[in-house]
Amino acid sequence: MLAQQPSTVQGFTFTELLPGLVICEAPADDPQNWGNADTNEPAFLIYLGYNIPQEREEWIARLRLIWGICGEIVYRPSQRVSGYWHEIKIRRMQRYSDPTVFDLDYLSESMSYGLDFLVHMRQHELEAIAYEEMATSRLLTFR
Repeated sequence: MLAQQPSTVQGFTFTELLPGLVICEAPADDPQNWGNADTNEPAFLIYLGYNIPQEREEWIARLRLIWGICGEIVYRPSQRVSGYWHEIKIRRMQRYSDPTVFDLDYLSESMSYGLDFLVHMRQHELEAIAYEEMATSRLLTFR
């Protein structure tokens, strides 16, 4: 399925990045004070579609625990995401990820490749950190 053409409502631009994933970009002045604009990109929020409550709980748990998203997460009947009964509205994400936070770029990848791919990548990262800590502690305590 191809992404829909962007639509504009009261100066806000809505673009479907993937089925079930919509970005809303603010006008240049960020009237809602979303606070995640940078020099080249406007402030934004994300809408993520789901159909059943179990999906919602799974998405919210993964957004909070795996991706470390601290922003406001609100769920409601679908208004912006087509083809889904409900949507999750995510505020204060950062556009591009850093090593400790998985945000919009990882979210869109997970929608393309499936959540299991990112869960696997996060688990691999946690195992590497644990191995590094174990190796360091053995080196420091070995005499």
